[in-house]
Amino acid sequence: MTDFFNSLHTFALWAAVLSAVALGGHLTLSLRRPDLGLWPASDGWRHHLAFGLFRIFCGTTVVFAVCEIFVNGFGHWARYLVGLPIMVVAFGITLWGYRFLGLDNTYCESEGLVTGGMYAYSRNPQYVTSVLATVGLGITSGSLITLGFAATLFALYFLFVLNEERWLLKGYGRAFAEYMKSTPRFVDERSLVLAHRSIKAAL
Repeated sequence: MTDFFNSLHTFALWAAVLSAVALGGHLTLSLRRPDLGLWPASDGWRHHLAFGLFRIFCGTTVVFAVCEIFVNGFGHWARYLVGLPIMVVAFGITLWGYRFLGLDNTYCESEGLVTGGMYAYSRNPQYVTSVLATVGLGITSGSLITLGFAATLFALYFLFVLNEERWLLKGYGRAFAEYMKSTPRFVDERSLVLAHRSIKAAL
């Protein structure tokens, strides 16, 4: 069993690294050559390539983190006390985001600009919470490499966003431009101020 986890651990590490490098290159090329239509791409091989690489990276990151526990030991209980709630809550918020954005819009369909709910606090709340969930995974597994993968995920999301904003501006024009002015790309003090006001209003 130990040999199995050691082999899976190594495989997942390299699969995560290589898929991240490939996806980063894909998205960077899309920024430099938008005429190629690499991203956003609603259908066809471009869409499947980008999401395929993204899913490989995310999946192997999780596998690697789990293997870290079995390879390096379960460690101190405190890391589970801190990491698991972050991971579960952040992942739950990510899933909740599908309700506001809609599944089609999440996968780059043009179903209407969503600016309410959690999207009033951030233009990309699901990206923020996905990174937080990965941070929670890194804390739970006691893995600095997994925390590094959380930083890598943020960098990939940043490249996704740069490509998507160009597409959204073209599709929604002034409406999205105004949304960009009023709402942060990820989170900043405006998010905190709005959250504070919402909490006060609810009490």
